[in-house]
Amino acid sequence: MKKFFSNVRNDGTKRILLSICVLLCSLSSLFAQSKSVKGQVTDVTGEPMIGVNVLEIGTSNGVITDLDGNFTLQVSPSATLRFTYIGYLAQEIEVKNQTSLNVQMVEDTKTIEEVVVVGYGTQKKADLTSAIATLNPKEVLKAPGGIENALQGNVAGVNVSGGKIRIRGTSSITGNTDPLWVIDGIIGSSSDVPNDDEIASIQVLKDAASAAIYGVRGANGVIVITTKRGQEGSPRINFNAYVGTGTQQKKLKMLNSHDYAVYANELYYNAATPESKADGSWADLVPARNAKPSQQEYDTDWWDEFFFDNVYQKYDLSVSGASKLLNYNFGTTYTSDQRQGVNRGSEGQNIFANVEGTHGRLTYGGRIRVNYNRSKGTATGSLQNILQSVPNIPVRDPEYNDINNGYYNAMGDHDDGIDIPNQAFFINEDRNRRKSWFGQANVYTQIKIFDWLNFKVNYNYSFYSDFYEHFRPRFTLDSGGGGGVQNYNLLETSSNRNWRQQVEGLLNYNKQFGQHSLSGVIGLVSERYSSNDSSFSGRSQEQTDFGVAQVFQDNVAGSGSRSDEAYYSVLARVMYNYAGKYMFTANFRADESSKFAPGNRWGYFPSFSLGWRISEESWMKERTASWLNDMKLRATLGWIGSSIGVGNYAYQSTVSISGFTYSFGPQTLNMGDTAVPAPRPSSIANRNLSWEKTRDMGIGFDLTTFDNRLSVTFDYYNRKVSDMLLNVNLPYSVGVATSVMQNVGSMTNWGLELAATWRDQKGGFTYAISPNLSFYRNKVNDMGPLDVLTGGYLTLGGTNVTRTRVGYPVAQFWGLKTDGLFQTDAEAAAYTNNKGERLQPSAAAGDLKYIDRDGNGKIDEDDKTVIGSSIPDLSVGLNISLGYKGFDFSMLLQGDLGIDVYNNFKQTLLHGKALHNQLAEIKNAFRAEDVTFTTRGGETIILPKNTNTSIPRIVYGDPNQNSMRASDYFVEDASYIRCNNITLGYTFPKQLMKHVSVENLRLYIGIKNPFTITSYSMFDPQVPNGGSTLDRGVDGRFYDFTGTFWSQREYFAGVQLTF
Repeated sequence: MKKFFSNVRNDGTKRILLSICVLLCSLSSLFAQSKSVKGQVTDVTGEPMIGVNVLEIGTSNGVITDLDGNFTLQVSPSATLRFTYIGYLAQEIEVKNQTSLNVQMVEDTKTIEEVVVVGYGTQKKADLTSAIATLNPKEVLKAPGGIENALQGNVAGVNVSGGKIRIRGTSSITGNTDPLWVIDGIIGSSSDVPNDDEIASIQVLKDAASAAIYGVRGANGVIVITTKRGQEGSPRINFNAYVGTGTQQKKLKMLNSHDYAVYANELYYNAATPESKADGSWADLVPARNAKPSQQEYDTDWWDEFFFDNVYQKYDLSVSGASKLLNYNFGTTYTSDQRQGVNRGSEGQNIFANVEGTHGRLTYGGRIRVNYNRSKGTATGSLQNILQSVPNIPVRDPEYNDINNGYYNAMGDHDDGIDIPNQAFFINEDRNRRKSWFGQANVYTQIKIFDWLNFKVNYNYSFYSDFYEHFRPRFTLDSGGGGGVQNYNLLETSSNRNWRQQVEGLLNYNKQFGQHSLSGVIGLVSERYSSNDSSFSGRSQEQTDFGVAQVFQDNVAGSGSRSDEAYYSVLARVMYNYAGKYMFTANFRADESSKFAPGNRWGYFPSFSLGWRISEESWMKERTASWLNDMKLRATLGWIGSSIGVGNYAYQSTVSISGFTYSFGPQTLNMGDTAVPAPRPSSIANRNLSWEKTRDMGIGFDLTTFDNRLSVTFDYYNRKVSDMLLNVNLPYSVGVATSVMQNVGSMTNWGLELAATWRDQKGGFTYAISPNLSFYRNKVNDMGPLDVLTGGYLTLGGTNVTRTRVGYPVAQFWGLKTDGLFQTDAEAAAYTNNKGERLQPSAAAGDLKYIDRDGNGKIDEDDKTVIGSSIPDLSVGLNISLGYKGFDFSMLLQGDLGIDVYNNFKQTLLHGKALHNQLAEIKNAFRAEDVTFTTRGGETIILPKNTNTSIPRIVYGDPNQNSMRASDYFVEDASYIRCNNITLGYTFPKQLMKHVSVENLRLYIGIKNPFTITSYSMFDPQVPNGGSTLDRGVDGRFYDFTGTFWSQREYFAGVQLTF
């Protein structure tokens, strides 16, 4: 027995020892294969993040970061760590040979928990059932320029061109197409938009389902802005400033004095008879100043007399904070924009304050804003006139010091066939100044009746006042008479005052019943608007500068007006949500407007939308859980009204005494004819006038995938405008107004929108790429008794170049088709009808060949057809944002493809028919053969043959009317891709800034409009159009010459500082 136990003991001991050895070896091997990794997790500003989950993928091994954002974790050498935090993009980092990691987390701006502002309330982004685009001000307001620049290229379906914003196409023909602006729940206008630094969020409501709650003002879409509130904690001081300079992006090359003198000689030579060419008498007609092209006394660049660089700056200082009872944000802003080399500029000061507090069940708050602006300026002059001014005359001449303050009289004693007054005089001496004030006060209170029900009362009052003065001194810029002479000093003044007030009562509810959620609002809104203005003009021989009206007592005239407008509205919305999967929203608004006759003032506008978060279905999760985060299908249907195109008194007949008098003959032998003002009807009442109505339907989806890295939004919409407001001509027998506005038309817009964003992070490098594209198609369905609407009127030529017809898009370009240039005189003479008659009797080699489309044997109005369209085939945008260790870079590109422009500048700057300066391209004009002539100054000019060109011949008077007839010669492809801005910034590490008591410091530099890729020959493919739908796309008609609508190239630098 002892031996047995002895053997057992020995054997057991051996086994135990062997097992211990194996275990120790295994543990040794295990520890040899693992290592310790430590690091810190921060946000993009460098602030440590507490509570970030750090997990070794494929295991349950993980930790969370501490108060300083630090972590330590034992992992295998081949481990991949996953970092996650609510509201931030997840990151996966391979450990490899690293023992220390510095991780920077990026906010997930597309998270489904995001709350967005909708009409009269807020809603989780996941529950939205309509087409609403959300912009992050931190991303889109990095460059100076305001919200208009931010919208351009960042939102699918939003087009910004020529200072006009259009959402989802053309919503009206005669009415205003501007969207509605809502700031902190208050209906306003683009002029009410706060400073960039005050803005907390931007939402664009694009469809009826989201905009119908605003009734008659929502037909063109709604832009909703929410301003910043104070955050709980100690007071924060924010200081933001930037400075920049702008210059014209593109300079047109005009003829210099030598080339112009050659052009002037060729102009007359080509128009001369064979006899005058033979004896040289043609040269006697050429102004003497052009006799010797190589010996020109002056070479004036009139471009520099019109365009001026500007320097702008802005400083913003604010203080914000919050306690348990009150949050606040108040501050002040100073802005300045000064043109260099001319007496033009503006300054503005702004004071604002936002407060909000809660005490028990009562919430109260308000907003105050006061603006003061003053500006000085000069007449803009005529762009076309100054570019046509000849280069071989001076801008100033001491001979005219006593007449025009030294500005040369180009049409006076030195008349050389010049018919354009010196525009530099008006640009420098014709002065104006303006002062304006704006104030707004908004107060509200809200009481929580139950946890799920509250009532809010909101009152807003605002006013605007301005005073404008215009002084133009006497001048003589003509040889006598006409618009080139003013023998008195002129003063004109005008003042405008308006105010508006709005009162709202809103009952909000939000109730949960298990998996059912019901929320909404019921409200009453009352709005009143009033404005009045007055104007004065007078003349004086003695007063040589601005002064009081009393010293301008010659030819005194004055006028004044007042206008009132009121709305009363009932609104309601209900939102239902079941289990976060099925959503339904209904909106309703009834508006009463004073613009319409009693009995016809109410309009009713409902909308409905459905949403289905298909990604929440169990059967969908089973198939897509590995890659799909969220997917929602949407469908909308709604009706909106518009009264923008209706005047405040359009339903009433109006009477005018302006320009009409009754004559009673002379009362005595020494008196002239005695006349008194004659009241006369000036408009015909239409008491049946009503709203333009828009039926809007759409479908779409929102999708996020790949750990929320990729988000996609798609929308299809179809909008039909009915009861469209059009001016219908009246028969002359009526004896008064020529037309009356009626609800007679209809129009359809439909389109597609696609927007996507990819956000990701690789180590310390973060990036986001956000492309979008959209297109829309337009068709006019009905115009009542009207066959056609014309627009784009050109003074030179007296014709309209756009035409709107039933069955076609609005405002298509309308003109003659051409078949190139006649190559020889014989070809022009052989272009005949079946009777042998010349179709173009005055045509010669180098003239445009017009097509006889209807075959009636002559070129006339019946040959005109569609020659282009200003509606793009496709609009695109691309926003790129990069970040690395405090550096941030952003670039925004946008463009329109397949878009045409009617380039009316060719009519004046490339006409080749008169003594006006021309674009340098005129040197490439057609010549059927080599041309040699001798000027009356004895210089021989040789011009080579040039038939490989599209520019018609140079000939005085333009006998073929190449420049006067509307044709496809003026239509150009204006497709473009523009880089709107590039910004580079650096945010200093917060750990470093703490040593100097600074919470945040960011410096940035940038450039706006660094390049534009386009084949369009003039200034800018995004042409201004004066706001009229019928004039859109016609270049050379409307320009704000002070630079508002020009695409300047700007360089800027700024600082953002928070204490």
